[in-house]
Amino acid sequence: MSFQRLVTLRLSEWISYFLAAVPPRSRRSFLELLCGCLISPDGWVTRALSHISLRCHWTTYYKLLERESLRTQVLAIAQVRWLLSVLPPLPIVELIIDDTLVLRHSTKAPGATIHFDHSHKHNRPRYVLAQNWVGLALTLRSRSGKALSFPIRLRLVPRTGNTHKLKIAGALLRAFIPHIPVPVRLLTDAWFMRRRLLLPLLRQRGQFIGQVRQDTALYRQLPPKPAKAQRGRPRKYGDKLTPETLTSLPTEILTLFVYGKWQKVRLQSIVAQARFLNGHPIRAVWSAIYDTKHHRWSPTRLYLASETDLTAPEIVTLYGNRWQIEPLFHNLKRWWGINNLWQQRRAVLERWMQIRCIAWSMVQLLAETVTEDFPMTAIAPWRIATPVTAGLMAQWLHLHFLRVPFWTGYDPKSGKFQCPNPDFWADTDDPPHKKAA
Repeated sequence: MSFQRLVTLRLSEWISYFLAAVPPRSRRSFLELLCGCLISPDGWVTRALSHISLRCHWTTYYKLLERESLRTQVLAIAQVRWLLSVLPPLPIVELIIDDTLVLRHSTKAPGATIHFDHSHKHNRPRYVLAQNWVGLALTLRSRSGKALSFPIRLRLVPRTGNTHKLKIAGALLRAFIPHIPVPVRLLTDAWFMRRRLLLPLLRQRGQFIGQVRQDTALYRQLPPKPAKAQRGRPRKYGDKLTPETLTSLPTEILTLFVYGKWQKVRLQSIVAQARFLNGHPIRAVWSAIYDTKHHRWSPTRLYLASETDLTAPEIVTLYGNRWQIEPLFHNLKRWWGINNLWQQRRAVLERWMQIRCIAWSMVQLLAETVTEDFPMTAIAPWRIATPVTAGLMAQWLHLHFLRVPFWTGYDPKSGKFQCPNPDFWADTDDPPHKKAA
């Protein structure tokens, strides 16, 4: 089967899956918006629609985004189920929660306010006018060992009110964990390692791995209760772990594949109780990476994992997968037009963001599953014998499906979509009429 035919079949199957989550009256317009996102790297709605052959007036698609009939959460849940159905069976699903800033020049943008910029760039002030997005992503390792990360839902932190990042993160977990049939492991940084987020996750039988501060209160496990009753309230914690007790822990130095390369890592671990988790047992791992350039060890970092049966090397390796959300944010903002998203209301902006995330996930899956006959010589001849990336696949889709009337491939009776043949529709906006007999 040719590469073009295989991509057409995959897109037809995947887009038909999402059409079932859209009201019947809105399916054809939603189909054109989604296909416009597939072949347009820009974030503007007008730019996405200008890359395809339209069926209706421009205002039709804007009204679809503004109507409440197209639910953002329903689309996100459909995306989770779609990913779990097309990906290889996963024994445990790894989710990542993090936030990112999108700089804005106008205060009229939804959610735009002054934020502290943690990137510490030399050409940027410490406080910037930006939108703060909290994102939930699914990460895994492909068969080739490549780390993949798929955006599931990005929510905008409002400018006013009591809805902050921690509330949004908890709402995302509560909304998506019931729709995942396998166990869930959350990977997060130190900002989201809070009791308010982790204790509800543990009650939902989820697990977590995250980095915390060095001065986090940790205690040894409580020894068995004495047979003879004693006066006073029973102890809840054992002895507190201090820097002096840390030096007595066994140390191992290993070479692990973390953060994209093999590195020498120094590890110390112990099973303890975390005070901020009300004494829940965790495995604490102190880790330091050797800097081969300056010939010294990096500052020691403390990781906590709720799965106490995991070893220290496994915890450090699994936490390294959390970094995949950082290049995901970079690709969405730099190459997928997230910097150019503009709507007047926050709900409409999140709905358009969700459609863009679905399109990016499709491009990523195409780059991972349909790579054998990719025409590298026609797209990027200087990158022959290199892996096919989502950017190369997006460029091929742009060249191959430009100005295609995707609306002709939708059958309202069956609710299915059959991607039109680009070679046949390339030079025409309207379907050809039959000649008179």
